[in-house]
Parts: sequence; C-alpha cells; structure tokens
Amino acid sequence: MSDVPGVLDAARAAGIWEGSTRALVFHDLDRLEARIAELQSVFPGDTLHAVAVKANPIVALLDVVVSTGAGLEAASWEEVMLARAAGCPAERIVYDSPAKTDQELADALALGVWINADHEGELRRLEALGAPGRARIGLRVNPEVGDGAIAFTSTAGKGSKFGVPLSEAAALKRRFPFISGLHVHTGSQGCGLDLLGAAAQATAEVAEALNLDWLDVGGGLPVRYTRTDPEPPSLHAWAARLKHIEGWGHRRLVTELGRSLHAGCGWALSRIVGVKEVSGVPTIIVHLGADFLLRRVYSPDDWDHEFVVLDPQGIPRGGELRSHQIAGPLCFAGDLLARDRALPSAAAGDLLLIRDCGAYAVGLWSRHCNRGIPATWGYRGDALFPLHRGETSEDVVRFWSLDARDD
Repeated sequence: MSDVPGVLDAARAAGIWEGSTRALVFHDLDRLEARIAELQSVFPGDTLHAVAVKANPIVALLDVVVSTGAGLEAASWEEVMLARAAGCPAERIVYDSPAKTDQELADALALGVWINADHEGELRRLEALGAPGRARIGLRVNPEVGDGAIAFTSTAGKGSKFGVPLSEAAALKRRFPFISGLHVHTGSQGCGLDLLGAAAQATAEVAEALNLDWLDVGGGLPVRYTRTDPEPPSLHAWAARLKHIEGWGHRRLVTELGRSLHAGCGWALSRIVGVKEVSGVPTIIVHLGADFLLRRVYSPDDWDHEFVVLDPQGIPRGGELRSHQIAGPLCFAGDLLARDRALPSAAAGDLLLIRDCGAYAVGLWSRHCNRGIPATWGYRGDALFPLHRGETSEDVVRFWSLDARDD
C-alpha cells in the first residue's frame, strides 16, 4: 500500500501517532466514495444502495456513505439510530433485524423506513400496528439455493434461520396485501456469482408473478483478503449477472452491500511490542488480536488477512523470510493472528500493517480483556480526518459502570 508512509507521516505531524500509541485504523475515503460511485453507475438510477451499517458502524464514516446518495441497512434498531445519527433520511434506511419488538416496529412504521419482515408472526404484528403506515413492507424469503463456502455466513440454504421459504411468498402476499417487495440475502463472503445470481433470479421470478413494486437483492459480494483467495467478481460483473433477473429496469431494486465496499478501504497499524522465540518460532507480539479480528482468530480456516512488517517509518522490512507467529494481546492461548506466516525479521518498535480490515473489524470489536477500541482516521491523500476518537481506559471503566449514562 503505497499510501501508508505518507499517511503515517501525516499522522506523526498531527501528533496522532506518538510513542504511546498502540494501534490506529485508517480508512481511505476517496476509495470508498469511488466504490459507491461505481456501484451506482452499474445499476438502474433509482436503485437504493443501502450499505450495511454492521460492516462498519462508525457514524462519521456512515455520514460519508450517506453524502454519496446511498442509504444504510440496519440489522438492529440501534443501527437504525446510528443511520439517523449519520443524517440518513428514513426513506433510505432498510430495517432487516429478524428480532424486532412491537415498539421497534411501531417506531419504524412511524418513521417511514423500509421494513423487511422475517416471518408470518412479524407480519401479523405489523398488521395489528397498522401497517404499512409510512413504511414500505417487504418479506424476507429463503430461495433455498444452497450454502456458500462458509457455512456460518451462508443464509440461503435449507435450514437457514432467516426468512420464510420462497414457496410461501404468494400465500403470505394474499394474507397480507401490504407486502410490496421481497428481500433475499444469500450470504456474506464465500458466495460466488452463480449462487448470488441464482438466489436473485428465483426471488425475482416470484416478485414478477406477484406484481410487487420492488426487490431487495441483498449483498454478500466476496472480497479477496489474501493472494491465495480467488479473484472476486467485480461490481460490474455482479450487475451484469443481475441484469438477467425478472424486473430489471422496471422494478425498483435495493442492494445491501457492506464488505465489498468497505473492506479494501481500511487498514490498521499496530506497534510491535516485541519478538520472542516460542518453541523455536519467532513470535511477533502486537496490540490487535481477537478483539479486532474476531473471525480470523476463531475461524482461521475461513478467514485470513495479509500482514506486512514495516519499519518505524512505515517502510516494508526486507530480508530473508522465516516462519513466524503473530500473537495478539488477549489472555488466552488461541489469540494468534497467524501461526505459520513467512515474514522478514521484526523488532520491538516496528509496525505490523493489517490489510483490508475496513469491514467487520472495528464493528466486531470484542470486550474480552477490556482493551479500548483504537482510534479511526479517514484520509484523502495525506489529509487526515477524525472518524472515531477511540477509547481510553477511562472510557472502558465508564462503559462498565452503573452510572455511565450520567456522565
């Protein structure tokens, strides 16, 4: 990443990266906006691109997303509130939680967001509350086209906890005429273009038969995290595949991308605390571990990242490669970011660069061992913009204190 030295120099000049700084996260705002612009260019102009809040919930970053004309997808009522805090108009918020309270449903109806109902019981509750109100009501369906390569993030196979079987959509539409659209989400990472396309196609055919106004094709476009990962489909290729679905061009579409927009825009730096030999293997100790890359540590066969050793100025270390471990700071033996990674020799004071962590890193932050979230900065060229100030030890104490709300 050729921009790292310049960004790091700017961080030093601004006093952001100092001797006591443990770790920082950076997000390339120009690249994020370019990704969203590319997405908008390959879909019909009236498509609502609702970017997943859970991918990166930092409000200042969500504000950048909203400023492009995109919307936000909320997987909880709290995420609806995050979207509102970012200035997102209600008509550009898609509310997808599978577990909504009556009060949350009533508030969503009054606010006028898009609501995707998960099951018949939720539709009955919406009916009792006076649906549709100001909202658009969709039904989440499962086309049962199969799982992707990662079972835990696949949602369109038989037995998925989400939605209702696609075959039940017609009967539910007759029972609840306020349903105006269908929602399908195939999975996140590990889902190829054929699987994503098959799910959208099957759902679009039912939406066409029922003469529904809109179709939410979800997200799940994969990302290439390491050089051994397969090349992911481009936004253009995804749109080209979806152009064959029923209703393209005359039915309003909704997308819910997150990872494929954010991941490649973000990267993290951790100061290397030290390097020690463990059973003859050099082990690099850093300030980010399972608290930051939860999936990488707990499911290493499914998730990986590229790690680069930098000198204190941000220049990649050279020299002979040797197998290393990368150990995080948490107090359990499995907190390892890598177990057998070929890296050049590192020393205390060097930096570890973690690539492609703009999505599902800060947003999955773990409280285990109670380390504070690192600050996040956005940048355009070498100009830095604060996105999240991070947490001090006092912030962590306040979080766990009974009177935290009174401060």
